[in-house]
Formats: sequence, structure tokens, C-alpha cells
Amino acid sequence: DMKKTAKQVETETAKSDLSNTPPASNRLVQIWGKTLIASGYTALPNIVFRQQKALALSRLDVLVLLHLVSHWWKASESPFPAKATLAAAMDVDPRTVQRSIEKMEKLGYVKRTARWSSSGDNSSNSYNLKGLIAAATKLAEVELAKRQERALEDRSAMVTPRAYAAKRARAAKANS
Repeated sequence: DMKKTAKQVETETAKSDLSNTPPASNRLVQIWGKTLIASGYTALPNIVFRQQKALALSRLDVLVLLHLVSHWWKASESPFPAKATLAAAMDVDPRTVQRSIEKMEKLGYVKRTARWSSSGDNSSNSYNLKGLIAAATKLAEVELAKRQERALEDRSAMVTPRAYAAKRARAAKANS
């Protein structure tokens, strides 16, 4: 009775390890597994890639953003990976990354800032993403409002299904 099976010990260990993990990370561990999450993960709001067309972002731009964000470790410090590092990870030429960043800079999503080493040599640029955050936030607000509207419609449909069906039919007829 006092001896625990290996499976019980493993389950208890996993539970105790997860109890020290923030809730979002806890969910990610449940989805991806402890080892993958322990090796690091990147958080990018869904709206950025679900609305990439509205943001005028190409697939490459979104990939560059993912890689930039993967180097963003502190909210108070912009990420500062070298373009060559990003390019190597993506298996593209550094100039390809540079063009993508320039495009996002023109769109107002990225602000590059030159960095210098203590000896005065060039260092990698830092990349402020506040412009992207502002643009994506506007899209997210619209998305959330639509969701709320649909939830209200769904609730009213549960109360009065016939009225809801009639409203949907009128809306469909008006749109055709």
C-alpha cells in the first residue's frame, strides 16, 4: 500500500511541475508536452496571422515576425536578433529578411533602432513592434465586438428560435 507505482509517481511529478507553471503555459504543456515548452515558445496573437491580409502582411512577413517575437524576452526591451540569425533560421538570404523588415517599417509596424557595442562597433538592430501592436489591437477590437454580437444573437436564438430564424432569413434576403 505504501509503495507507489512508477505511473503514480510520474503523474504526481507532472502535476507538481505544472502547479508552478502560469496557466497559459500549463495549457501549452498539456497540448505540446513539457519538453517542448521547456525549450521555449513564442506567443503571437492569433489576429496577426488570421488578419494578415488586412494588415498587408505576406507569409514571409508573418514568418519574420514570428522569428522576431521569438527573441522578445522582456516586455521592456525590444527584440534585437541579427538579420543573419533570422535568415539562417528561415533558410533565406539576409537581404530577404531585410526587405521584409523594411516593408513592415514602411507600414508602421516595426521601428528599427541601431545598436552599438561598448567599443563603438555596429551591433544588431533592435525592433520595436508597437506599431504592429496598435494595428492588430484595432482589428482585435473589431473581432471581439463581432464575437460579442454573435454571442448575443445566439442567446436570443435560444430564447426565441423562430424570431431568430426569421431575422436570419431577412438578413440573407437583404444580402442577396
